Amino acid sequence: MTTVTTQEGMTVYDLNDLKSFVSVVETGNLSASAKEIGVSKSTLSRRISHLEEVMRQPLMRRQANRMFANDAGNAFLPFAKSILDTVNRAHRTVDDLKETVSGHLNVGVFTGLSRSWVTQEIFDYLEAFPEINIDVYTLSTFDDVREQTDVAVFMGALQDSNFKSELLGELNCSLYAHKRFLESHQAIDSPQDLEQYEWVNLHDFYSNDTTVSLFHEEHGYHEIPMPRSRLTTDLMGFHLDSIINGRGVGILPDYLVAMRERHHPGDLIRVLPNWRAPKLPLYLLYAYGHLPKRSQVLLTRLKKAFSASLLLAE
Repeated sequence: MTTVTTQEGMTVYDLNDLKSFVSVVETGNLSASAKEIGVSKSTLSRRISHLEEVMRQPLMRRQANRMFANDAGNAFLPFAKSILDTVNRAHRTVDDLKETVSGHLNVGVFTGLSRSWVTQEIFDYLEAFPEINIDVYTLSTFDDVREQTDVAVFMGALQDSNFKSELLGELNCSLYAHKRFLESHQAIDSPQDLEQYEWVNLHDFYSNDTTVSLFHEEHGYHEIPMPRSRLTTDLMGFHLDSIINGRGVGILPDYLVAMRERHHPGDLIRVLPNWRAPKLPLYLLYAYGHLPKRSQVLLTRLKKAFSASLLLAE
């Protein structure tokens, strides 16, 4: 139990009780507050009841499916907020005094980014802060995000969770094929021509769709039936290797091709260069509330590294 003691009558409050009370007053709904805080509704109810026992009177009233503060609750609300704010400011002050970034981090990395700027930034982070230890695991779907995760980098559509999400950006994507593949096939002059060619699909991004939408600045959007593929994968590196090995046409983030271009110039050719494939959203996931300095620093570095990767692709 995390508690704080006030001078008036030496009242001892549980900070989790105070957080729960303030959240329920603000949302008016147990389910919404439980989701926001990351606990079950029953736990939330117990915390409210415990706080009312400490206060020796009810603080909430229920009306239909909504929860409202009664007169005592409204009177206590600003004090509860003040206590929480004071504790948070104290934690931030102490945390900011630390000159070193230390401790342990659990980091989730989307499988499609296992060979990318993300892994390089983690290596650089470890080099910069010798007192940090990191456990890295990969995730293919949103359900793979572990509860104890401190920071995760996720690509694709989000689901409801106990994590705060921040859109890092969207990856520009285009159609690519290896030059040897194009040399042995007829020219691809229009989106309709793609239906005649072998295709390599990124699992969970495009392979589950019946169509793919390509965008042209002059002609707008054009939907084509999703070409059949003998190969689907959630591994971006494997997807890239498949295209390089002549397995067919596929969609790749432009930054990934730009990185490879530095060492293997000219072997990957952009197909239909005036048409763009759908962008891939990229998110940072982390806990709500004040984060330890080690998490804050890693998040800041990941944002900068992502921006640098986009500049590389231009």
